[in-house]
Amino acid sequence: MASQKELIAVVADNMGVPKETVTVVDRYLAEAGLRTRALRGRGNTPMTYHDAAHLIIATAWDANPKDAVQLVKAYRDLPASRVKESAFVAFDALGSTFGAALANMLESVPEDREAFSAVEGAPGHMSVRVIMYGPEPRAEIILMKDDQPHTFEFGPMFSRPIDLRRTAEFSQLTLGFVGESIADGLDK
Repeated sequence: MASQKELIAVVADNMGVPKETVTVVDRYLAEAGLRTRALRGRGNTPMTYHDAAHLIIATAWDANPKDAVQLVKAYRDLPASRVKESAFVAFDALGSTFGAALANMLESVPEDREAFSAVEGAPGHMSVRVIMYGPEPRAEIILMKDDQPHTFEFGPMFSRPIDLRRTAEFSQLTLGFVGESIADGLDK
């Protein structure tokens, strides 16, 4: 099990955010009940895939740590709305919400390590891009498998016309390393 400190370190290293910032973000999430509560004493608290998903959502925006709880609440519950390219894949195949889909991806990427590590164009090659949009919360998870994209969209399909747009993006690298740290702990 990845302990709280190990999860913070892996997220900070892979997302390029100072460990101190991620520690403060984690503290806000714990106080709001968005992360597994720490055990008393010297015991390590086992982190879950949902804990990791929340920490990644809050860290991805590089916002003020005080906004972490608001960001997680805004993005984790975004409902699955559609898959762009294929009518053969259920729109909620990854999960019914963005938070659930991200937690499921954290669990599945390490299991398919060879496919995600394969050279682009190789048989069975897979990659993932996660894009979070703002200021009106929306998200996409783009899963490439055998050069076929499957873009899972979360949140409203159409947003009102706003001139300011922000995006935060990360890939299977973060999902793989963070998911692996959780999985390694669950196996022990």
